[in-house]
Amino acid sequence: MTIDLDFSKLRGPDVLDMAIDIEDEATIYYEQLADWTGSDKPEVADFFKRMAVRERRHHDQIVAQRERLFPDAPKSHAEKVSWAVEAPDYDAVPNDVTLRQAFDVAMDAETRAHDFYAGALEYASDDKVAELFEGLRQAEEDHQRMLREEMAKYLS
Repeated sequence: MTIDLDFSKLRGPDVLDMAIDIEDEATIYYEQLADWTGSDKPEVADFFKRMAVRERRHHDQIVAQRERLFPDAPKSHAEKVSWAVEAPDYDAVPNDVTLRQAFDVAMDAETRAHDFYAGALEYASDDKVAELFEGLRQAEEDHQRMLREEMAKYLS
């Protein structure tokens, strides 16, 4: 379950720190999905590993943007909270996860990430932050498209 946020009360560095941590969560969860599916479907595991690399790229983009825009701003300690934006609900996932469940977990996470960036975008006070969040929002839509395409290959 994601934490409800009032973006209007957050500063630019805070939202960027949160986004950095959220992309870290996404990387970890895609690596977990790769582990879950690896023995049954190595090609799906490879797809999830590629998705983890994409999430790491997002992380790096946000870190670079934060360093450019707010080099002297203290860290907000966002890493101390599980934002559960792109992390799966591990309690809802059985130990013997099916391929369908793995894809559903990924799609749910990508949808939450899209909604997070869309919400953050509305309150971005800096044009560069807004541009970054719009790019990330669009990337999450692209991730959803990629997941749908992979699902069609293996679940139809």
